[in-house]
Amino acid sequence: MTDQELFNGIAQRDNKTFLFLYREYQGQILRMVQQNNGNEADALDIFQEGIIALWTNISKGKFLLKDSAKLSTYLFAMCRNIWISKLRRQQKTQAIDGQLEANIPDEVNEMEAQHEQIQELEQQFRKLGEACRQLLRLFYYKKDSIKEIASVMNLTEKTAKNNKYRCMQNLRALYKTESQAQ
Repeated sequence: MTDQELFNGIAQRDNKTFLFLYREYQGQILRMVQQNNGNEADALDIFQEGIIALWTNISKGKFLLKDSAKLSTYLFAMCRNIWISKLRRQQKTQAIDGQLEANIPDEVNEMEAQHEQIQELEQQFRKLGEACRQLLRLFYYKKDSIKEIASVMNLTEKTAKNNKYRCMQNLRALYKTESQAQ
């Protein structure tokens, strides 16, 4: 088939023309993809995408057959560009995946260590007296001011502040003693 016959057949969606394209040009695309880190399945996908892009460009008038233009060259260039784009996307994905995989173990280990520390701290917190637990909950969890805590616990502000300090010292000592024992 001549280039003009191929062009007209594609524009008219002629099945014989598409079969001819597959028989004549699929092998070239297969070799090009395989020589550039691809396999047969990749090549078939790329060729299919190239045929669709060729038909779309002919239908929309984006590709016009001129005297020096060869339809096979245009199809090959489109398939090559599609393959290059796919390789670039894969490289970006692999780079991102590699970065994620490299960071995951460190992050997981760090999170596990933090989780263990929190559990240990909670265990030591339970060993404090009720007054200390209440005071620390009000200050650190509810974010109440010393003035509000003093009012709730029926203390002076100075006493509330001193008790908070003492309770934290006790908690630190319990935590430190337990972590040294392990």
